[in-house]
Amino acid sequence: MANARERLTHLVELASQSAPEKSRALALELCDLLLDWPEDYSAAMRAPFEALMEKVARGLDPATRKLVGARLASSAKAPVDLLNGFFFDVPAELKETILARNDLPTSASEPEMRDDDAEMTLLDAMRGEGNSDFAPLLGRCLAIETAAAELVAGDARAFAIACRGAQFARATWSSVSLLRFGANPVSVEADYAHLGLFDDIAPNAARRMLQYWRSRRDAPIAAEADMQAA
Repeated sequence: MANARERLTHLVELASQSAPEKSRALALELCDLLLDWPEDYSAAMRAPFEALMEKVARGLDPATRKLVGARLASSAKAPVDLLNGFFFDVPAELKETILARNDLPTSASEPEMRDDDAEMTLLDAMRGEGNSDFAPLLGRCLAIETAAAELVAGDARAFAIACRGAQFARATWSSVSLLRFGANPVSVEADYAHLGLFDDIAPNAARRMLQYWRSRRDAPIAAEADMQAA
């Protein structure tokens, strides 16, 4: 049986050569490995495999991302940062599972990230321009890349997480959210439920999720470099 370094080398080679139709099998193999880590593999070698998984996941089709994300989210062994990368691929109940994992205590405290200027910029722009170019504006205000901002801008729950994580005032969240997603003309109860999204999110979980989105700004994964350093 190949040792961890040999296996990683082999999988990195496959990742660089695989045709799109083979990426699914590679991703599932990595998923199986991370969820059932061999006893004779050192814990220090997990990080390069996780980095490779994140790299491979970028090229997966939506159905495979959903499958891999669901498998990872269903296991307590999956690392939180890897789970966060699949947040937008899994159904609502697994999104809540991932968010709950972000709320677990960590050895390092989450940094304070409140930015009053960004908060007012977002609010003023929404009042003046509505939804025009909302995602790029959100990306600038939250310091996240545009691709992530587009996903956040299209998902009310994710937008609530981002606002909570940035420590925006609830009034700001309510105003921008209603301008962005619109009031419900049929059901006042639905409006209250929507606005309640902000209150339901644990502050620490939101900060950690936003920090993940920020940490991926212009930071490509380099699995080969991680392998050499392990």
